[in-house]
Amino acid sequence: MTKKNLTIEETFSLAVKNHQKNNLQIAANLYKETLKINPDHIDANNNLGLIFGALGEFQKAIDCYEKAIQINPNYASVRNNLGLVFEKFKEDNKAISCYEKAIQINPNFTNAYWNLHSCASDIDEVLIILKKLYKIDSKFLKARIMISALQGFKGNFDDFNALVASSDFKHPYMRSIKWVFSLPKLPKIYFNRWDFFDAVVALVDKSRTFYEFGVWNGTSFQYLINTLERGFGFDTFTGLPEDWHYDHAGTYSSFGSVPKIEGGKFIVGKFEDTLPKFFSKKRPLASLINFDADLYSSTLCALNYSNKVIDEKSILIFDEFLMSEHWEQDEYRALNEFCDNSNTTYEVIAVSFFSKQVAVRLKKN
Repeated sequence: MTKKNLTIEETFSLAVKNHQKNNLQIAANLYKETLKINPDHIDANNNLGLIFGALGEFQKAIDCYEKAIQINPNYASVRNNLGLVFEKFKEDNKAISCYEKAIQINPNFTNAYWNLHSCASDIDEVLIILKKLYKIDSKFLKARIMISALQGFKGNFDDFNALVASSDFKHPYMRSIKWVFSLPKLPKIYFNRWDFFDAVVALVDKSRTFYEFGVWNGTSFQYLINTLERGFGFDTFTGLPEDWHYDHAGTYSSFGSVPKIEGGKFIVGKFEDTLPKFFSKKRPLASLINFDADLYSSTLCALNYSNKVIDEKSILIFDEFLMSEHWEQDEYRALNEFCDNSNTTYEVIAVSFFSKQVAVRLKKN
């Protein structure tokens, strides 16, 4: 049977199989074929929205989800997915409305509760949300771990210590939080990317330039430059240069499209090719550097070359620092190796468990 005479069910099924294998472009094309046959195919709209979100094409994702909601206003998962996209734009009120509507439709929708907690502004509010979640599903381990962690931030480590002594002590959340609790001083905690950025930007010298390693579609770069005004961004714009655990080389590609952002200058290519030339000239000291390259090798390369623009006033943000299954092998490893090699230590000043971010200041020994 050729592609031309596949039924709508077969086309959709083939799309799902490619989606599951992370063949996103093939899956997207097949979902589009499905929608040509039936524009009201709700799962094809939802799944195509997921792919657009993964590719950083957020407005297209919103369009897909809103179409799915028009077809069925009571599709809770679509409401939840739409909330996640609104969070990408710091549309907090819209995101909260989506999560709350999803919970209204399905009061036991634990993932919507989990995402809702990232829109909260303080520990007590987060604890209320997560405890509701955990009451619904006592097997939702991430919620239990986060509740114990937040209680630790409030001075009560009993539940966290009980988890440390349990069979769950190797969970990446447990390892991450244990590392945070091992620090000489507890950092400030935030619950989403944008509150985290706002808090860090408030601490920097705004007359300085910022740098970002790993720009992708420019969402974070645009947000930072709104306040910091001048910045340099470095990226291949063709995705990861090598495999990163479960993500293949080429993931997070903007397909060569370089953002056009006023005040931003973008240097295109692999770090090992572009950074030696760029930093061979004197560059302004950094107010902030956002390391969002994910890979150990790329992050270490960026640290080694950007060291020339870092002083004790500079704040370094690492975007995928903790919480993931292999976090100790990635940005965490790069930072610690860099500090060992440069006779430097670091102080952690902010952390966001949900968005996996950590902010540090370096100190020369």
